[in-house]
Amino acid sequence: MAGKLMHAVQYDSYGGGAAGLKHVEVPVPTPKKDEVLIKLEATSLNPVDWKIQKGILRPLMPRKFPHIPGTDVAGEVLEVGPGVKNFKTGDKIVAMLSHATGGGLAEFAVAKESLTVARPAEVSAAEGAGLPVAGLTAHQALTQSVGIKLDGVASRPTF
Repeated sequence: MAGKLMHAVQYDSYGGGAAGLKHVEVPVPTPKKDEVLIKLEATSLNPVDWKIQKGILRPLMPRKFPHIPGTDVAGEVLEVGPGVKNFKTGDKIVAMLSHATGGGLAEFAVAKESLTVARPAEVSAAEGAGLPVAGLTAHQALTQSVGIKLDGVASRPTF
């Protein structure tokens, strides 16, 4: 798909809220080693997306502009980069894009294979796109904050 253009929503500087977002045409990204190109079907936005745009997280995540926001996506694998072993063209997936690069508010995006999972047929694209950051946050809360082990070994609670 090299050389083709896609529709996207991006911003060019910190601040501006919704008024700072612009509809643009940009090149379709090309998957690199261990990446997949996804034809996006759904994207969800998280509080971190507006915090990044507002500049609140500038010390932790400096931004290169222009930037296409959105990290939680669902769609279909359109192309696989070199080294991708677990996915092929046509696979339905859910992925978490890098907060540094974003890209979810576009027609296509690239994701690392390691941050991509197969999407079961009974999970819609909209449902799948709501899972990555929220699911990871819940997992971390259970395992790191509360200390619950999610290793598949059942144990009786002690009272």
